[in-house]
Amino acid sequence: MSRSRGIGALVLVPLVGAALAAAVPPQTALEVDELAQYRLTTAVFRRFEAASRSIAIATRADVAFAEDPLFTREIMLSDDAAAAATALETRLQAHPALMVALRAAKLSARDYTKFALAMYAARLVHGFVKTGLIRRVPDGTATANVAFVEAHEAEITTVFADLGIDG
Repeated sequence: MSRSRGIGALVLVPLVGAALAAAVPPQTALEVDELAQYRLTTAVFRRFEAASRSIAIATRADVAFAEDPLFTREIMLSDDAAAAATALETRLQAHPALMVALRAAKLSARDYTKFALAMYAARLVHGFVKTGLIRRVPDGTATANVAFVEAHEAEITTVFADLGIDG
């Protein structure tokens, strides 16, 4: 990972790295504070895993996703977390097979989006600390989310690999 990409990702981490504050109607845009307050939990992770398995199958079966993957670098490394969340949520809602996967796992597109982005951000910070790029979790970052990633590292790596998310 290049140093500039790592620093850009650090900008995203405090914004994305946190817990579900309150349910927000789907027609309103995700707010940065909502993403920043999101906390990863094992119960939601199990539903996220189930949805992700089905989403991975659906995206591999649809040639459109070969040219335009669901999880693009622009979404995953955006310096505008709210716009990235809105883009991902919109793409999920627009594809019937992805919505079937989410409904079967009892997750909304919004909840899946928040979990995915919070987990990705926490995984980046975890990786930066683990490799020594940074010494500790930065202030303003959800340390509970980074600890969650530490505890579920192998499972998260598998889910992200299934979804085609590298790094």
